[in-house]
Amino acid sequence: MARYQHEPADVREALRRAGALGADLDLTLLDTRAATAHALRAVNRRCGETIDVDAFVARLGPPIRQELAHWVAPERIPQAVEVFRDCFLSEGIHLLRPLPGAGDLADAVTAASRRLVVITSRIPQVARRCLTVCGLSTAAVVGGVTGPEKAAPMTAHRIAVYVGDHVLDMQAAKIAGIPGIAVTTGSHRAGELRQAGAAWILDDLTDLAHLVRRTHTGIDDTEP
Repeated sequence: MARYQHEPADVREALRRAGALGADLDLTLLDTRAATAHALRAVNRRCGETIDVDAFVARLGPPIRQELAHWVAPERIPQAVEVFRDCFLSEGIHLLRPLPGAGDLADAVTAASRRLVVITSRIPQVARRCLTVCGLSTAAVVGGVTGPEKAAPMTAHRIAVYVGDHVLDMQAAKIAGIPGIAVTTGSHRAGELRQAGAAWILDDLTDLAHLVRRTHTGIDDTEP
């Protein structure tokens, strides 16, 4: 259920003209918390680190390397990253789950002959593997970017709207000059996302998938 009764007109109009829709990965399309926590515990165990796993997972969004720096000494970060990625891909990946509406959104975008472009801080090969395991089809994946860095690929791929769970996602959409659609499936609350520039705030991706289908078929049921 959307936090607003109807989507804003600028979001609806952007989707009507859209060739591509952009989306974040972690906590927007996929619930990566359990997989991330599993890999972090492996880093603590194998590398002798003392990462606060709960605190790390609560902050998901920025690049893993950047977040590890809160607990891991600079000279040990390369090893920690290597262990994290190895465990995430070999063991944690099976703990991934699509978030509500993610599969429906991917299907709706494809059915509308549009492109779903994932723009994420995860490196591309990891992001693609995550999407494949969860059965989500996308037209392109841009990885290794976060915050304002996401604006450039939004422009390059001609993204009409961008959906994400993080305030940094909303800020990037604003820089790119497109509506940012926020989902509260991450750690940020509706007020924070609104303040960061969100044009529309949703509990999950279900209503966005419905809107993509409506704008494709020309059906407009937005009138009260």
